[in-house]
This record gives sequence, structure tokens and C-alpha cells, in this order.
Amino acid sequence: MKWVPLQLRYNLKYAGRPAGEQRIVLEPRREGIKLVLEATVELPPPKTRQRWESELDARGLPRRYRERVEGNGARVMEVEFSREDGLVTVSQGKEDLAIPYLTDMHDPLSLILALGRLRLQVGEVKRFDLVGGRVYAERLPDQRTEGQVLWVYRLRPGLSLLYFDEQGYPVRLTQKVGEHVFEVERVAVEAQAGLPSPQQETPSRVVAGEPPKERRAAFRHRRRRRRYA
Repeated sequence: MKWVPLQLRYNLKYAGRPAGEQRIVLEPRREGIKLVLEATVELPPPKTRQRWESELDARGLPRRYRERVEGNGARVMEVEFSREDGLVTVSQGKEDLAIPYLTDMHDPLSLILALGRLRLQVGEVKRFDLVGGRVYAERLPDQRTEGQVLWVYRLRPGLSLLYFDEQGYPVRLTQKVGEHVFEVERVAVEAQAGLPSPQQETPSRVVAGEPPKERRAAFRHRRRRRRYA
């Protein structure tokens, strides 16, 4: 899949009610791609502003990930994936946590991109390793809506449903949150610099999220580090 600079815009719903807005920006780089997700999530409470940021290599695997959530206070998490050191370092609070980098690992944004490039047969399942866990993606039968074919994946644990268009970009996400369903629905695909004028589309539904803020050189210095085998 060839990456192109795009901005994807989404509306959020919770229990059928408007719950905020989200956008995903794809910025191709010479040796990979940068993904930025920004969202204002109003439901379920408390209201939060989120920013996720991921720098990927040419294979679509993350090198750095940063997440910032602002609501009742602020929470920041940074992750560095270092094949050279054989470590994944998670920075949150005053300490770093280092875990062995033994197999390909993903962050939430790189996982979305990986699923869009996945070519499984209906019923097939693929495992993805994440920091602190794993997720299983099962290919479900395609769905046709508003003249387009959507590829559908069910993610476990969590029972999320993620829908992609034939170009591999996320169109819809549904997920049970508490007693209700949280939905992300794509409403626009906008070309970035160097591409044709923006393309608007009828709301259909899509990928939800939360995001980070400006990347700083936090991965260059180290606080006290705990190592886990």
C-alpha cells in the first residue's frame, strides 16, 4: 500500500448521541510515515481532549509513540521502540519501564494502519502484539454500504468492529463502552498538499480515538529504569 498525505475527519457518537469529533492525519516521510490522531470526546464523561502521535518505519512498525489526554488533569505516555537496543521503553510519570523487544510490536495507531493493509480470508485470525498485551483480528464478511465495499475486522478482547474502505483507510469503528455503543464515523477525506482538492463523503462511520501533543526529545534522556524480563 502506497501512503499518500491525507486528513480523515470523523464524527463521534455515544448511545446514538453526538459525542465529539476526531481527525487522523497521514504524513508520509522518506523512510516511513507519521500518524497524528486528535479528538475531542464529550461522551461518556468526563470530556477529554486527546492527541496520539506515531512515527512508523517503512514496514509500518512504530519507532516512537506519544499519547496525551487532557480532562480531569493531564496524562502523558511516551514509548520508544528500539530494535538496536532490543528494548521497548515506556515513559509515564517519574520512571521508565523497559521490556524486551522480542517480536514486532504495535501501538494503537500503527495497529490501525496494519489492519488496513491486512489481506486475510473470511474467518482467518491474526495476532498483533502490543505494549502490555495482544489483540486478535478476525476477518468478517465484507459489507456493502452507500455503493462501497467495506472490509470488516473484529478485534478481541473488547469486541470492537473496525471497517475499512478498499484503499485500506478506516471508515467506521463500533465498540461497547459501559452500557452503550461508542461509534466513530468518517465524514470527509481531505487531500493534503500536492494532492487534488478535498473529497467529501456521506457520513458512514469509522475509527475512534484519543491523542498527544508536540513531540519533545523525551526519548533522548533517561530517568530511573526498571527492567522486566
